[in-house]
Amino acid sequence: MSDKQENGLFYGWVIVAAASTIVALQWGCNQTYGIFLTELCDDLGWSKTTISGAYSMGFILGTILGVLAGRLNDKYGPRLMFLGSIVSVSSGLALMSTMNATWQLYLFYGFIVNVGLAFAWIPAVSTVAHWFIRKRGIALGITQGGIGVVILFMMPFVQFLIISFGWRSSYVILAGIILVLCLPVSRLISLNPSDKGLYPDGVPITAESEENASPKLNTSNSTLKQAIKTKQFWMLFLICAIFTLSIATSIHLKAYVIGFGISEMTAATIMGLCSGASAVGTIIMSKVSDRIGRKIPLAISFFVMALMMFWLMKARQPWEFYLFSIISGFAGGSYALFAAIVADWFGTKFHGSIYGMVAVGEGIGGAIGPLFAGYIYDTTGSYELAIMIGAAAFLIGTGLSLVVKAPACKQTKLVVSPQ
Repeated sequence: MSDKQENGLFYGWVIVAAASTIVALQWGCNQTYGIFLTELCDDLGWSKTTISGAYSMGFILGTILGVLAGRLNDKYGPRLMFLGSIVSVSSGLALMSTMNATWQLYLFYGFIVNVGLAFAWIPAVSTVAHWFIRKRGIALGITQGGIGVVILFMMPFVQFLIISFGWRSSYVILAGIILVLCLPVSRLISLNPSDKGLYPDGVPITAESEENASPKLNTSNSTLKQAIKTKQFWMLFLICAIFTLSIATSIHLKAYVIGFGISEMTAATIMGLCSGASAVGTIIMSKVSDRIGRKIPLAISFFVMALMMFWLMKARQPWEFYLFSIISGFAGGSYALFAAIVADWFGTKFHGSIYGMVAVGEGIGGAIGPLFAGYIYDTTGSYELAIMIGAAAFLIGTGLSLVVKAPACKQTKLVVSPQ
């Protein structure tokens, strides 16, 4: 096998760039749902609970389907997954421009868009995990960090589109962006380095048993059935569910901010800045976790997010919301660690299936958070209770992150073999 392309660039970084582009554009468009939320409330007269419900339904549906997407990706590879994903997401967004009834919102967005998202996210991160071992954390960090970079610009861009052309035309434009940019990029992706005659990380490796390897890696490849029999899997499942309660913040942040008399464009910029900070946090914490392990960065992130929820309750001025976005967004970048933890603990052979199941926890948290926050607002006229509950949940996540331990198994430290 060759360890590099002819031009000297390891093809794994092409995989990272392609996967990052696809998930960043798709999830960048998806996360603008919070920008559209107030428009749909005003134009169609729907409640925040109704609109949040479609997001929650779609989120949990997408993560449940992620288990299937992971299995199919392990079996058939990512190109087919991405093809179906891109067509589904772009079709759903285009159909959103035609809706006038709530059942259409739940069908077009809750079902069609989120089915497409499911068949992009798990295959993307799982494929990248196959291509790297020693640099797995930073590779996954870059892959997922691209989402934050795109959202940083996508939020104000979509607000501009809505102001200029209306929310219906804006959805058509987003659909076109997904279809035109993502389809050709998806053809660059391959599941395994061996498909290209390469090794993970671009170099042959040997396994040297060592007690203090950091991060510690599993030398075996657990099946999904074996993984779900461990208490560590279910601890990780729960931690992931708690982490994604923060989705409620991103969906309702614009509505919360403009409630204090701040302009819609400023609110959209605040939301985008949160995601931009997340991209930086993703890359930095992923790089750090390659050196010191995943546990400490994850626990610190939970604690910081809890503190920032208390800050959010007192924020009233634009600079206070900007500060919230920067710090909480940076901390939220540690979400990239979950895919790396699954690979570290259970191997990569069945990574798509196992990570897909862990992501069901993500779906539960991501579904409960926005719907619950919308319901609290509609019944109390305030988001304060929802924010307090979020802070308490993140403190629980801090404790769980500190006590969880990797499954007992033979640990290895990977070293480059002599050339």
